[in-house]
Amino acid sequence: MSQQDAFAEAVLFFDGNEISVEMHYAEFETLLNQAATLEQMAGRVARGAYLVIGTGLAIRGAVCFQLRFDQKGHADREFSVPLRHLVRHAGPGPDVGGGTIRLASRNQCSVSWHAMNLWEPDGEGEANPLKVAQRAIWRNRLGVKLKGQTEPLLVAETGPIGAIVQERAERKINEAFGQEGRISLQQLIRQHNDQIDALTKQYRTDLEQQQQIYLDQIRACREELHKAKAIVRQEQERNRRRQQLLRGETQ
Repeated sequence: MSQQDAFAEAVLFFDGNEISVEMHYAEFETLLNQAATLEQMAGRVARGAYLVIGTGLAIRGAVCFQLRFDQKGHADREFSVPLRHLVRHAGPGPDVGGGTIRLASRNQCSVSWHAMNLWEPDGEGEANPLKVAQRAIWRNRLGVKLKGQTEPLLVAETGPIGAIVQERAERKINEAFGQEGRISLQQLIRQHNDQIDALTKQYRTDLEQQQQIYLDQIRACREELHKAKAIVRQEQERNRRRQQLLRGETQ
């Protein structure tokens, strides 16, 4: 394995424009598995950066993701952003000191439906979050050590390796669902739209029913109010007659 094939992985969390937490990727996996907490981020949606680090501790690839933490500092159980996949298929990013990097962010994401869980590293000059991250990696408080990877993290799944991965995925789909279990993106979109239409219709029906209940209640209240007003008018008329009688007796 050549030096060019040596990589390391790290995850940084930002607090404003500064980095508040640095961890190895293995520690991040522990966080996602609910085996650890991050109290500094409790009750917040944190901005994180998954980094692939190469020779000279230069950032080679980055994924700027968001991760929600509950009030106790547990990471969101539903987090499913495929960080390694996104960095493999990321587009070109800026040069933050060690050459042009690969970058996956909200405005540049190879898997469009994951873009909502990413953020954009905006900032001028040395205040750019990725440059801040590079300076932190160069300080190397994590004690990052590069090691060779049997499948380099920045090699996209193409060629023989990609074909093997695809073949395995297809075999699993066939085992689970059979050949008829394959569905196209258009079918998924159609099913999604059908579900939205059904939910919309149900919502409208429920809303109409609730509105009818409110209208019936308002109608009943109005009837009760009319009855009460009628009773008051009757009592006022009786009192007027009594006063007239009383005045007649005294005269």
